[in-house]
Amino acid sequence: MVPRDSRRERRSGRPRRRPERISVEGLETRQLMAYSPFGYSLPQLAVTGYAANTASWGGPLTIDVTVQNQGASSLVEPLNLVPGSTNNTLNTPAGVSTNSTADATPTTVEVYASSRPNSTRNLLKMDTININTNITQNTSLETISTIALPAKPQGYGNKVYLTLVVNNNQSILQINQSQNIYHVPKPVTIKNVGLPNLQVAALDIPSALQPGDVIAPTIQIVNYGTANPNAQGPVKVELVASLNKTFGPGDSVVGSFVINSLPGVSGVPTENSTLIGGTNLIPLPNEFTTTLAPVKLPTSPGTYYLGIVIDPKHQINQTYAPNPALRNIVQVGPRDPLLPPTTLTTVTDGVTPVFPALPSTIIGPTVSGNALPNLFPPSSQSNSLPIASLNSLVSASSVKSKRKH
Repeated sequence: MVPRDSRRERRSGRPRRRPERISVEGLETRQLMAYSPFGYSLPQLAVTGYAANTASWGGPLTIDVTVQNQGASSLVEPLNLVPGSTNNTLNTPAGVSTNSTADATPTTVEVYASSRPNSTRNLLKMDTININTNITQNTSLETISTIALPAKPQGYGNKVYLTLVVNNNQSILQINQSQNIYHVPKPVTIKNVGLPNLQVAALDIPSALQPGDVIAPTIQIVNYGTANPNAQGPVKVELVASLNKTFGPGDSVVGSFVINSLPGVSGVPTENSTLIGGTNLIPLPNEFTTTLAPVKLPTSPGTYYLGIVIDPKHQINQTYAPNPALRNIVQVGPRDPLLPPTTLTTVTDGVTPVFPALPSTIIGPTVSGNALPNLFPPSSQSNSLPIASLNSLVSASSVKSKRKH
C-alpha cells in the first residue's frame, strides 16, 4: 500500500471540524400592566357592549355598555391608602387621598354606526353615553342607555354595525389605548316603519273548561315592534267568549285590562339573535304580564270559545292590519254529564274565597236537608285525618282482628 493511500483512509474516518457558532441567550419578557415611566400606576380602560336586535330610523335604541378598568396599583403609593378604604374606618388624616392613581375618573363612551362590520372609516356618530362615576382599579361599570337614532343616512341599508369608543377625548391618562375601541359583532336590523307589534305570548288557564267555571286567567302581552304604543294612547286587551272564534256583535267580554306603556324590542338589548317571550326568569322590558280577578264563565251555550282581543276598537296603528280573529283560543265545553253541577260553594267559614283554592280548602256542594254531617269540619284546615285519630283507628282494628282469631 502506498503511504499516501493509508493517510487518505485515516483522514476519511475523522470528523470534519466546523467553526463554532456564537448564540445569544434570549431574555424572558416582563410585562407590567399598570407600570408606566411616570413613576406611578395608571388606569387601563376596556369597553364592550351589545344593543337591541331591531330598531328603526328616528326611533330609540337601547345599548348595554360595560367599561372595565384593568389597571392596578403595581407601584407603592405612600400618599394613598388601601383602595376602597374610607375616612371613617381608617381615620384618614386631612389631605391624604383614599383613591389610587390607577382609578379612572368619569369618562364618556361614544357610539358610532357603520354600514359595514369592523369598519373604522366613514363612521356616523350616533350619541355619547356619559359615565358619571369613578371606575376603581380592577372593577367594571355597566350602564344601560337609550339613544335616539337619526333619520336614515345615505348609503345605509337594513343592517347597522355599531362601534363603541371609550375615552375618545383622552381626558384620562392610560397605559395604552389598545382596548378603547370595540366593534359590536351583532348588527342591528333596521325597520322602515317604527310601529308597535303587540302579540299574545301566553294565556294561562285550565286546558279543560266547562260553562260556568270560575277562572283567574294570566295573560302575557309582548311588543315585537320598534315603537312604544304610548305615543298613540293606552291599549285595551279583552278576554272574550265567542261562538265562532272571531270578535263581533253578541260576544261576551269576560275580562279586560289596559296597557299604558310597553317598549318594543328596540328597548331590549340582548346578545342573542332572537327574543322568546316567557323563557326568562327576569321579565323583559317588552313584556307585560297580569292576572285578572276570578271571573265566572258564561253558563250557556254548552260549547263556545275563549280568546284574546288586542285593541278591539282599532285605535292603535301597528305593523299589521286589524284582524277580528281571536288569539290563543281555548274551547269551553261541551259539558261533561259525569261532573257535578257548576254551582259549587267553597266552605271557608266566612273567609273570602281565594282562587285557585288552597290544598287545605274543602270544596263541595252546599249541605242541606238530611245530608250527612261533616266528620272533619273546615276549622281543622286539613283534608286528612289527625295522627292521633289515625292511631286510634289502627289500634281498634287490630283488637277486633285478634278477637276474631
